[in-house]
Amino acid sequence: MDRFNIMWTGGLDSTYTMIVYSRYEVEIQPYYLKNGRRSEKYEIQAMREIEKDILLHKETKAKILPLIIIEPGEIPRDPEVEAAYLRLKEEGALGSQYDWIARYARHHDVEGLFYSPVKPMSSSTKFRSCIEANGGITEKVNCVGRTYFTIDMEKSSTDLKLIFGDFNISETFDMTKVDEEKVLRENGYGDIIEKTWFCHTPVLGKACGCCHPCEATIEAGQIWRFTESRIKRYQELMAGASPFKVRLETFIDVILGK
Repeated sequence: MDRFNIMWTGGLDSTYTMIVYSRYEVEIQPYYLKNGRRSEKYEIQAMREIEKDILLHKETKAKILPLIIIEPGEIPRDPEVEAAYLRLKEEGALGSQYDWIARYARHHDVEGLFYSPVKPMSSSTKFRSCIEANGGITEKVNCVGRTYFTIDMEKSSTDLKLIFGDFNISETFDMTKVDEEKVLRENGYGDIIEKTWFCHTPVLGKACGCCHPCEATIEAGQIWRFTESRIKRYQELMAGASPFKVRLETFIDVILGK
């Protein structure tokens, strides 16, 4: 049976990839990286609930293996990978998770691990900008007939190949969050969408509306995921208000049930 290794966060994009491959007779091995985010318990809880829903869905054919949680202490040092990451980071503040996951996959023989980056609605993401600046991607079709992407090994820099060369990029790369939502709702996964988690700095268990993932979610057109007060705080932040002041007001809003 073919196996698909998928990096899962409990968010919409990686959950979309999980659902796509759950509809085939394959094994799915999900991975989750812990790095001290305040949202980790909410992300793990979301994945547990979503997995139950996927397994109960009438279209599910895959066997989903137990979630592998990667602890920072399990990731060995690798001077070659770390140096490549630092050079890429200097160009565009690339997230540290890419260094950690590249080292983990390299030393634990994890092949073809799926990332699920999404097409932005406006400005380019750091991930996409890094690939565009240092090489390119190649479109492929896998054993179950799904489109995916890999780093173009002929056109890409040595650094890009070291960090991303062993990974697969989900079909989400060519989709917006709105596209994902539309496909999932049309196929009977609407309840799962509402269980996905995205906020990195939740306030008493509620999405803050002002961290980067919340901003990306709002800008992607998923305003329905926020209360009116959270949208107002986001607008204040975009208008130049103090992040501390906005977060304090958000805390008060949550306490008041707004």
